[in-house]
Amino acid sequence: MSLAVVALLGLLVGCADSSGGSSLSGSTVSAVTSTGGGSLTVAPVISQTTILTSGTFRLLTYNVAGLPQALSGSNPATNTIQISPLLNTYDLVVVQEDFIYHTDLQRNAAHLYQSLPLARFTALVNDGLNRFSRSSFVNHVRQKWIACNGLWNDSNDCLSSKGFAVARHQFAPGVEVDVYNLHADAGRRVADQNARTAQFAQLDVFMDSYSNGRAVIVAGDSNLKTQIPDDERVLNDFMGAQTLELAATVLGSFPDHIDRVFFRSSADVRLTPVLWRVADEFVDSGGADLSDHTAINVDFEYQQLR
Repeated sequence: MSLAVVALLGLLVGCADSSGGSSLSGSTVSAVTSTGGGSLTVAPVISQTTILTSGTFRLLTYNVAGLPQALSGSNPATNTIQISPLLNTYDLVVVQEDFIYHTDLQRNAAHLYQSLPLARFTALVNDGLNRFSRSSFVNHVRQKWIACNGLWNDSNDCLSSKGFAVARHQFAPGVEVDVYNLHADAGRRVADQNARTAQFAQLDVFMDSYSNGRAVIVAGDSNLKTQIPDDERVLNDFMGAQTLELAATVLGSFPDHIDRVFFRSSADVRLTPVLWRVADEFVDSGGADLSDHTAINVDFEYQQLR
C-alpha cells in the first residue's frame, strides 16, 4: 500500500471520529479499496444523524359524547364532570363532541394550555373539538367540513359544525409537531360514505399546505370502519397520500377502532409510538363507561434530529 493510500485512510478515520460525543442514529461508513491496478474506489459516506434532544408525552383521544342530554348516546350531564380529573394523567388530550358541557369538562383539568370552544358557528352546535395540553401550542386553526350528510336523519351530522382543528405544539425547544383533531361524518348510508370521502380529501389538501414536510399527529373519531370497503379505501388513500402510520398497527395487532391515532415523522423530528391502549379508567363507580366511545391512549417518544 502506498503512502498516499495510508494518508487517505488516516484522514477518513480522523473525520469519522469528529462527532464530539453526540448521540448518533445510524452510522457513517467509509471504505477505501484497491482495484489491484493501483487505483482506488471510495465508498459513499452515509450521513450521520445526531439526536439533539429526546423525551416522551402521553396522548389521549376521546369522544366525550357531549351532545345535549336528550340526544347524547351517554349521560353527559352526570359523566362529564367525572371525566375532567381523569384527563390530568395525559400530557395532551384531544376531545370530540365537546358540545354543551365544556365548563364541566375543563373544571378539574390542570393543563396550562387549553383551546377555547368555537364561539361563532351557524349550525345547532359548534364543532365539539377541543384540546388540553401541558405543552404550548400556536396557530390553532379550525376548519368545518365542506360536505356532510344528515340533518334530521342519518346521525344528524349537519346539525353540528364538525370538521377538524390543528395546532402547532412545541414539546421541547426545536421539537414542533402539528397535531390534528378530527371528527368525521357518522352514519352508514352511501351518502355518509360519500361525505367521509370528501372530508378526508379536504383534510389531505389542507395538510399538503399547512403541514408539508412537518411531523404530524392526526387523532380523533374517524368514523371509518375497515369492514366497509369504501371506508377502508378512504382510510388507505388518506394514509398513503400523507405518508401516515397508525400507532395501533405499528405496536401490534389491536382490535380496530374508529377512534384512531395516525402519525408521521419529519427530517428533524422523529416520532415513535411506544404504547397503545384503551384507556379503561374512564368509567363510573359502577364500572359503566363515561361515554359511548372508548378513550384511546398512545404514548410517544420524540427525538430532535440534525
